Amino acid sequence: MQPAEWTSGAPPVTERVRRSAGDWIAWLVALAVLVFFALFGFNAITWALAGGWQWLWLAVGLPVFGTFSVLTVVFVVTTLRERRPVRIALQDLSLERGEGFRVGEPLEVQLLGTVPAPQTGERTAAPQRIGARLMRQSIRSEADGGWTWLDECCDETVMTCGDTARAGRVRYAGKLCAHATQSGANPDASTQWWVELHDPTEGSGAPFFITRLHWLPARQ
Repeated sequence: MQPAEWTSGAPPVTERVRRSAGDWIAWLVALAVLVFFALFGFNAITWALAGGWQWLWLAVGLPVFGTFSVLTVVFVVTTLRERRPVRIALQDLSLERGEGFRVGEPLEVQLLGTVPAPQTGERTAAPQRIGARLMRQSIRSEADGGWTWLDECCDETVMTCGDTARAGRVRYAGKLCAHATQSGANPDASTQWWVELHDPTEGSGAPFFITRLHWLPARQ
């Protein structure tokens, strides 16, 4: 299982929208237009208080003032409190793990990935941590003479995010080791080894990336 893109299943987080100087200028212009029409409506109401034919201003002032005063308040509240979701995701995943794996020797793994481009109204970011497990599948004999496949976790680590020379490219590095003192550490041809990656922030701990390992015999 090696997906082209992965998105964290952890509960999403949101953040306040950061605006540039140009965005703030446009926001102030829009606010000024709304305030202008609200003040125009208010002034029309005051003109109508003079009596006579100027009561006609009331037909204009009331709807204009009511509409644009409400629009001004809604515009200010919604824009100042606007938040956007932050999607934790990676794409173009590549796990470097060397030429092979030996029991009792540390296995260096390195995950490379790219932060995907954000969609409208969101920001994308790389996860701060990625969990890695060294897994083994072996045959276990049963008391009745039968057998069954047994999946075991031999080692696990948490890799932290680091930058690379390429913009938007991130790297996670760590070491895993299956010690010779562990049960079943002397594998045969039927034993399978693999590395699986998971998101530590997810409660299930389900892997999102799995890659097989090439087992090498112990050094003499």
